[in-house]
Amino acid sequence: MLDLAEIPFFAALSPASVARLKIAIPVQHYSQGTVIARVGEPGRYFQAIAAGAVRIQPEAAGARSWRGFILGPGQVFGEMSLFTGMPVSATLVAARDTSTYCLDGPKFLQLLDEEPALHRSLTRLLIDRLRYQTRNETHKPALALLTSSDPKIDLVKFAQAIAGGVIYYAPGSDLCRNLPEADRPRAPLDLALLEQWRQNAAGGQYLVVVTTPEGIRECTAILQPEDVVVEVLERPPAGDLPSRWRTLAGAADITRVYFGRAPGGDPGRWNFSVPWAELDHALQDLGHWHATSYPRLDHVVRYITFKEVGVALSSGAARGFAHVGVLETLEAHRIPVDFMCGTSMGGIAALTVAREASAAEGANRMRDFLGGNRKIRDAAMLPRSSLFTGQKIARAAHSVFGDITFADLRLPVAVVASDLASGERAVIDSGPVGPAVLGTSAIPGFFPPIAHGSRLIVDGALVSRVPVDLLDRRRCGLRIAVNVVAAPRQSETASQGRLARLTDRFKGPFGLKHVLGASWEVLGSYGSTLEALRADIVITPETHSAGGAFDFDRYAAMIECGRNAALARIDAISEAVRALLRAGYR
Repeated sequence: MLDLAEIPFFAALSPASVARLKIAIPVQHYSQGTVIARVGEPGRYFQAIAAGAVRIQPEAAGARSWRGFILGPGQVFGEMSLFTGMPVSATLVAARDTSTYCLDGPKFLQLLDEEPALHRSLTRLLIDRLRYQTRNETHKPALALLTSSDPKIDLVKFAQAIAGGVIYYAPGSDLCRNLPEADRPRAPLDLALLEQWRQNAAGGQYLVVVTTPEGIRECTAILQPEDVVVEVLERPPAGDLPSRWRTLAGAADITRVYFGRAPGGDPGRWNFSVPWAELDHALQDLGHWHATSYPRLDHVVRYITFKEVGVALSSGAARGFAHVGVLETLEAHRIPVDFMCGTSMGGIAALTVAREASAAEGANRMRDFLGGNRKIRDAAMLPRSSLFTGQKIARAAHSVFGDITFADLRLPVAVVASDLASGERAVIDSGPVGPAVLGTSAIPGFFPPIAHGSRLIVDGALVSRVPVDLLDRRRCGLRIAVNVVAAPRQSETASQGRLARLTDRFKGPFGLKHVLGASWEVLGSYGSTLEALRADIVITPETHSAGGAFDFDRYAAMIECGRNAALARIDAISEAVRALLRAGYR
């Protein structure tokens, strides 16, 4: 049971005020299933959940519909009716045995008068409700199906270990109770029971289910996009066909968890790897969840429950060095980055940082890789498909990435390229990294197209400047966009001499290069601004004062622009992450 001082709403109070409030505020207990308040009734109480969970039901559920969401320990309810005088807008039911700190209406309003610091908490609470509630309600009740063909894996223990984390992040979730016993074959899934659970559960709840690969096949038709299939292994099976699993999973997401180390050189997508010791530790903590004690297992759980933090990085040529400054700053302030995606230079930045052990090391590698005009420019004597031959950057990419695959990276990454053969957007998140690096950044006219399997790919900025939509596909609960190509007029400190500088460059040797570069900037700036707005938080480094899009010698200045932009938003980002990862946050 949480102490009153551990309730975030009361965090602004002084210790003396908390001590006085503890004396005045009673604790109310509700057994599971108790109706706490009904829709349409006058609001009478402000309550903070000390233990348990409360289900919010906006209206009576239909025969085949789900409604509502869950509030967990540390969250509060009832303030809107008291503050506005309007009737209760939802029915509240104790989803589990629940205890709350409970203040009646007059005492709550008196407390607001006596403690002005609480007005800030109330404002933040209202903003949180507006910003996240509608989006989270769209996450329907979901199934987390755990399966394995590896006899060394004890799926029941794995399910018991992660169920604590799932319930921590999504109160009201549950572990399917008809777990198989070790000495008898696993019974087939009862699809009717699964469907019944889905109809009765609230939005954002998960049912963790253990099944066989055959069981996955049986329920393929009922799986939905919110569901996830998790295959647990120690090593890949003989004749491994990941595409087969994607077919069996139907509309659901699918991922793998390897215990020990994931196999090197896997041509498929990135997979989780969890040390055996973390599983043992989590099994000792059943009933509690300590994310920092088993971070790899916690990442698996956050993936399942839409609690990942994702970052989308824009195109921008040399301006894209600012991305690394942003990522360095997030890392320095302990902001978790669970997934990255990018297009063009943003894709290179994501892959380079994920290649190294940290963002800081990625910054050093980026400087050695691309930090200088001489490192990428190799003008073609007789230009055919491009002004540059692309040989320098190809050699540099191979020296950094060699033969590693996406599955070898520290974090999952996806990059965007444009397929000239099909005329479509190509999202690359598997296979060798080297061709993806060259393809996502092959600016038409500057660098030659790259053959990649059956594709002929060029710069992803043609089709997507800031691929925020990939963060949704990855189940990210907080979406951060970094846009380094905002139009100069959108920046307060853009260079005043831009017109004169561009005119001089256009008239000089190789003026065509500068015309193409400026044109690409204009093309990218308008589209990138619109795409970035789909994110929850947008970071816009002001890079125009640091140099042009093709000033690769301005590496240090661009990096600093990224650091400054991230620092300007770091408080908002930190608060958003705390809210996302708070126990039971909806």
